[in-house]
Amino acid sequence: MAKFSWIGFILLLTVIPAGADEWWTWVWLEAWRQEKTSAGLFFAGRQDAHDGSVVQLASPRIKRELLPWLDGGLGLSLLQIEDVKSGRRYLQGRPELELNPHCNLTPNLRLDWRNRMEWRWNEDAALTTSRLRHRWQLGWTLPEAIGPLTRVFASNEWLFDLHRSQWSENRLVPVGLSFKTSKRTDLDLFYMIVSTRTPAEWRHESVIGTYLRVRF
Repeated sequence: MAKFSWIGFILLLTVIPAGADEWWTWVWLEAWRQEKTSAGLFFAGRQDAHDGSVVQLASPRIKRELLPWLDGGLGLSLLQIEDVKSGRRYLQGRPELELNPHCNLTPNLRLDWRNRMEWRWNEDAALTTSRLRHRWQLGWTLPEAIGPLTRVFASNEWLFDLHRSQWSENRLVPVGLSFKTSKRTDLDLFYMIVSTRTPAEWRHESVIGTYLRVRF
């Protein structure tokens, strides 16, 4: 355990720089599973300490294995978004459809590709906005766990606004760590660089994030 403590400490100092702009938290509560289908609730929070927005999200979701290499998913998300500068709050509704292929490159190396279509309704907005999201993730499961550390991963997600016909955001995770925290829970800790398109340029922010998965 002492060996793990030193390795984890060095990794965190190397990977996660101090003074991140935002803190993101994700939680998946898997309430039901039967054969190839599972269902549960996804919660998310996003805190920007300086500007941007504060976001809270709740989403019931269902997932199903369609083929050995392909999963599908349906979700319905409700968001409350607060503009930090003005203090204005508004709601957003978001039906979601996913088709997610995956493959094992080696016994320990897995490639996941998430493809999501979102139909977004914004409170007081005249038009419904739609968005495509594509994310690849490369995960390496350690042959032998180091304490609770079981996996190292990297990912990149790019978001395309259909109503604007342009790429609007990119979310790069250069490295993340997965921990087995109990028999029914896992925790990811990751560092993310979020690039957002503005009319004049791309704006970049650093994010520290956690993702807790609970199976009942």
